[in-house]
Amino acid sequence: MSDTDDTAPEAGRVLLVDDEAAFQRLGGTFLRGLGHEVTLAGDGEQALEAFARQRPELVLLDLAMPPHMDPEIGLELIPRFAGVPVIVLTGHGEHELALRATELGAWDFLTKPIDPDMLRFVVARALRKARLDAEIATLRSTQAADDLGMVGQAPATAQLRAMVRRVAQTGVSVLVLGPTGTGKELVARALHACSARASGPFVAIHCGALSAELLESELFGHMKGSFTGAYRDQPGLVEAAHGGTLFLDEVGEMPPPMQVKLLRFLQEGSFVPVGGRVQKKAEARVVAATHRELEAMVRDGAFREDLFYRLKGVVLRTPSLAERPADVPVLATRFLHRVAPRAGLSAGALAWLTAREWPGNVRELKAVVESAGALLLPDQREVDADLLRLASGDPAEVASASHIPPGGDAAGPLDAALTELELRLVRDAMTAVGGNQSEAARRLGISRVGLIKKLTRLGLR
Repeated sequence: MSDTDDTAPEAGRVLLVDDEAAFQRLGGTFLRGLGHEVTLAGDGEQALEAFARQRPELVLLDLAMPPHMDPEIGLELIPRFAGVPVIVLTGHGEHELALRATELGAWDFLTKPIDPDMLRFVVARALRKARLDAEIATLRSTQAADDLGMVGQAPATAQLRAMVRRVAQTGVSVLVLGPTGTGKELVARALHACSARASGPFVAIHCGALSAELLESELFGHMKGSFTGAYRDQPGLVEAAHGGTLFLDEVGEMPPPMQVKLLRFLQEGSFVPVGGRVQKKAEARVVAATHRELEAMVRDGAFREDLFYRLKGVVLRTPSLAERPADVPVLATRFLHRVAPRAGLSAGALAWLTAREWPGNVRELKAVVESAGALLLPDQREVDADLLRLASGDPAEVASASHIPPGGDAAGPLDAALTELELRLVRDAMTAVGGNQSEAARRLGISRVGLIKKLTRLGLR
């Protein structure tokens, strides 16, 4: 038994699909002796019926299926066992067939005659993987319902989340302040979701992206003929937000003429569309956000003082990543799983992430981690520090990752740098374990099939 206990048997529900009665008997007896609950099937139809009835945690599948012992029948079954690890059983000299099976979603393969120790090892790992996947899915759904989308347990994060829950129950306007990239719109959406207005609309607009004229039309709408191109009456976002929440992002960028008109709406709940004469009413909770120092802008005359106090019902501040370093691994893992659900972060990657400064805060962290996840090769299951350095786009970091001296030819193709890195990692793993493919695959965090494909592609076998 290895130090990591990878071969320790874990009792589980196993579906064994094989047309040979002798193999069913021997295999079933061996697996039951390990404590597993085993269901036997002799062909594809029986296998699908047993899968639907028992919902096993693992499928052992012989590819040669009756009536013609055609492996194509077994290959067609693999996608039907969705959500469950499939270990295919093949004969000697059928590696190409096994590789096709992995491309269709099989997790690993074993060659007949089956070595009992290898069967015990692979089954234990597959069951551990299935249960880990199920646990992750449960944790994600639980966390998503509980954290309001505001990931992390750092004190600053927990305090902000508690304030959001408390303030959401009131009808007071909210001003969200914080550096760029800290999730101010996320806070606004959480306020809406926790409020009595959750069933109403959430409408957002970036106040600095439009001129005063266009912003007025977007917010309050316009009447037909009010300007060139106004071919019909068009309601604005204020009207669209009636009964819900209106989110004014980067309100500090709002042009001065629009500040007056927004103030009137906040005071009276009424507005006049562009080109119109009749006042309209709308009732919406206003949440505003900015990275600017509004109080300084008020002192400098760049922002209306009366509007500032209208918006400043309650002030919530989103912390920078420097104020919540404990959340970096949690956030990074969440971002990685969006692009590579089965991948993980190495210890070195986590150390690099937590040691790095993030001037762009969560937005920058998200961009780097998701880029690294997108750079993973199909059979890679772990992002390391070198891959993160490449994804960061920082020339010094890229040079370090690909072992090119700063000032040298650091602008080499990214694919070449990745291949060099992958070659080194695979070669080092194989050397460390004396060529044992199963152990090298375990160290690299990939399947044995994936390792064989890498060895072939990199010219190492």
